[in-house]
Amino acid sequence: MSPSLLPRYWYVVAESHELTQNTVLSRQVLDEWLACYRGRDGRTVVAQDRCLHRCGKLSSGHAQDGKLTCRYHGWVYGDGGRVVSIPSDGGEEAVAKRNLQAKTYAVLENDGYVYACLAPDEQSPTLPFALPRPEGGRWRSFRLQNYFHNTLANCVENYIDVPHTAYVHRGIFRKPAQQQIRTTVTRQAGHVRVTYHGETANLGSFSWLLNPGGREIQHEDNFYAPNVTSVHYTLPNGYSYFITSQSVPVSEMETRVYTDISYDFGAFTPFAKWIARRQAQKVIDQDIDILNEQGHVIKKYGQKFSVTRADVIHTLTEEIISTLKGGAEISSLKDYAREVVFHV
Repeated sequence: MSPSLLPRYWYVVAESHELTQNTVLSRQVLDEWLACYRGRDGRTVVAQDRCLHRCGKLSSGHAQDGKLTCRYHGWVYGDGGRVVSIPSDGGEEAVAKRNLQAKTYAVLENDGYVYACLAPDEQSPTLPFALPRPEGGRWRSFRLQNYFHNTLANCVENYIDVPHTAYVHRGIFRKPAQQQIRTTVTRQAGHVRVTYHGETANLGSFSWLLNPGGREIQHEDNFYAPNVTSVHYTLPNGYSYFITSQSVPVSEMETRVYTDISYDFGAFTPFAKWIARRQAQKVIDQDIDILNEQGHVIKKYGQKFSVTRADVIHTLTEEIISTLKGGAEISSLKDYAREVVFHV
């Protein structure tokens, strides 16, 4: 099997504010251990979490003024992961001729995130996914971090899965109503788009605010290879919100998810952040519970799914992720366009 192509993409390793010249963060992406810190030049260093000397973990060391000191023998790493001091050899003078540098990875900062790419190649995106930036109106936003014990594919599928919302999030967001939902589903290269038609109600406990007249809602879900989902609702009264999640594959059965929620609820917007954040986290906590349970069952019995009409959305995204994991280009996948009808 060819090496996985997942390492060619950009993954969030931290929010920008989490990293200062006096902090070091331990992270893991695609089973690779990472130590993240800022050098004295202010640039973020994402290094393999291994001291070059005796294999201590750099992330368990001490960061101060843009230098990272290994806690085992005190080797000091500076800008770009370069070793700047070896105490047992006399300190800074000892490293001048040795030119030692930790293994580091490509880094970018964008939208308040620090991104790392583990194995950039000619097919790697130039920039990470650009978060939606709505213009006009009274837009506000907030950001959440959460951790799941499940695969990248199963997490991604959950965020654009409508049927589960009537059960896992019953009352908060939909309830079982056997309402027919008509969708147009397309896949082209690494992008899956689901456009919903005829949705009018069943938005849960805040339907009275979001759509009191029960008119048609504009709803579109998108998946962008290999790990981004973006959900967009526009309501008849002009209210609108985006939910964008970036799933970072920590290991095969662990996924860290960064979620950005932007919203415009008209005159209620300045007062909505507390309740919107509370409700969003409550919904995510319910997803964590069911996805962790699913992951636990998969570990015992393996991943054996029965497929329904609504699951074509999941199949299309899973095929993209599996193709990349298998080392093949996603251009090898056939385009897809079809109307899919199911009930919620």
